[in-house]
Amino acid sequence: MTNATTTDRSDRVVRRFVLVAVWLPVLLVAVGVAVQLALLPQVPSTVAVHWTAAGEADRFAPAWTQPLMTAVFGLGIPLLIALTSLPGLRRGERGATYRLMGATAAATSALTTVAFTVSFVMQAGLDGAGDAPTVWVALAAAVAAAALVGVGAWYLQPHQQAAHDTRAPATPLALAAGERAVWVRAAAMTLGGAIAIVVAVLSVAVAAVASWVTDAEPLLAWLLTGIALLLLVFAATTLAFHVRVDDTGLHVDSVLGVPRFHVPLTDVVSAARVEVNPMGEFGGWGLRLSTGRRFGVVLRTGEAIEVLRRSGKRFVVTVDDAGTGAALLEALVERSAVRS
Repeated sequence: MTNATTTDRSDRVVRRFVLVAVWLPVLLVAVGVAVQLALLPQVPSTVAVHWTAAGEADRFAPAWTQPLMTAVFGLGIPLLIALTSLPGLRRGERGATYRLMGATAAATSALTTVAFTVSFVMQAGLDGAGDAPTVWVALAAAVAAAALVGVGAWYLQPHQQAAHDTRAPATPLALAAGERAVWVRAAAMTLGGAIAIVVAVLSVAVAAVASWVTDAEPLLAWLLTGIALLLLVFAATTLAFHVRVDDTGLHVDSVLGVPRFHVPLTDVVSAARVEVNPMGEFGGWGLRLSTGRRFGVVLRTGEAIEVLRRSGKRFVVTVDDAGTGAALLEALVERSAVRS
């Protein structure tokens, strides 16, 4: 009976996530696109698609592109969230982060769909795109819709017990009295993730250089330059780490030396090998915070060492052969306790 109840609840978590992250965005986009297509004969052949900070239209596009962009953005982002979260949910992983990702997918779809649709509707009957009214009404409606749909999507999903709350510590390695042991591994971001970061850095850097060369607004040029530098620092400090377990504890250091993380042996309550889904559990890759007082050096999907600290906080690092690292850490903690 218990197994059947657990299975039913597990299935319900996945079904509700799919409902709010996939089917709800499909419904919202379908309604938005249908409204726009119905009004297509009534709007100018070219419509406003971008407004200045003062709310005045400054960029335009063919009217038929608006329903297309609504479908692309209204479905694209939610489906990306769903595709990156569902594998973890189907493996049995649970936690508030998955619930939040479902709500975020629905809210994002509502935000983009309402913004595109209302701004399109407001241009029906105009003589030209230059007569487009301010965009603030569309933005206000989009934000309100996103908040309403996001909260509703959160409560449509059942509460999820985080799997890491019940994970058992690793079995300690057998160490002889006085034996010294060290475990060392390199942890690196996946090739796809590294390429994505490098492409992002290069893209922003090229945009920054172009903004200076073409005499763009100084504020924009400085902003792009600042973002490029921040991305460069992020890439240099998070693409690869050295992970070490020894009789002083767990060390996780960037290959550049900064940032560095150290969990002293005296601060370790337990260590375990866990499976990590970056998007579902941490909302992405890199240095990440999550629910359950977790902080992670999350470079890829897969195995990781998770350390429970005396404060109740958890430190996670994704690395190959995590089971051995966790087992050695448990053995060192156990031996330290015996000596004391």
